[in-house]
Amino acid sequence: MRLTAHAKINWALNVLGRRPDGYHELDMLVQRIGLADTLELLPADSLEFELVNGGDIPRDDSNLVMRAAMALRAACGVRHGARIRLFKRIPSQAGLGGGSADAAAALEGLNQLWACGLSAAQLAEIGLKLGADVPLCLVPGLMRARGIGECVTKIPGGRELDLVILQPGTGLQTEEVFRRHADYPPEKAADIAAGISALTDSSAMNFMPLYNQLQPAAEALLPDIARAIAALKTAGAVFAQMSGSGSAVFGVFPAAASAARAKQALSANWPVCIQTKTLAS
Repeated sequence: MRLTAHAKINWALNVLGRRPDGYHELDMLVQRIGLADTLELLPADSLEFELVNGGDIPRDDSNLVMRAAMALRAACGVRHGARIRLFKRIPSQAGLGGGSADAAAALEGLNQLWACGLSAAQLAEIGLKLGADVPLCLVPGLMRARGIGECVTKIPGGRELDLVILQPGTGLQTEEVFRRHADYPPEKAADIAAGISALTDSSAMNFMPLYNQLQPAAEALLPDIARAIAALKTAGAVFAQMSGSGSAVFGVFPAAASAARAKQALSANWPVCIQTKTLAS
């Protein structure tokens, strides 16, 4: 069985406040993109895991894929195993949801391989215990995510838009960005309702309602984020901002051809420079 684990971008991210449990209450617009990792699953007597092109990502039971497999096995009371190979393409510590996408794909694939018969809602419940972004990575296309990310509403009419993604030379820890958020209050909030209209209007290229409130804190930790956003705009992006808690940023281009030209121009100075597009569904 081969599964595709699609990354995501955050079009909007509003931080509404801190909850008693330490998590932050969020209101986000998220869309899955073409950039993806690949999981291969084969039946086996025990759980086996192999990571391909993963850099310094964990290769043991602490990897989110293995944690997802063990959580599903415990939830279903099964003793089946699987041989899992993960081919990484999504940059880590980038705010693109790579680990969460891998965990979500593992839950979906092993649910089929082991004939667990769990619903999408049940998989999301298991996924939430692994990471706040796992439930939204079980949903295709464009969505609104609230709470800590677990309250997901699919938004019909999401468009395919051409993107170039840059990542500065290092990643960022999500916890550190949220810790610094209070020291760097954002100047504005994303207008979620207007953002939904902008993202579902096939004739519009107006991204002004969109904003990521974690961006000022992330730029303070890693000034190259601001430099990457400026580079994308200079290369022709009509809109550019950071995804999630960083450190990757994305730029929106009018067409695939202009995105390709930008990628060619930017690749020399940005080792992580990826052309992709949003997924409508």
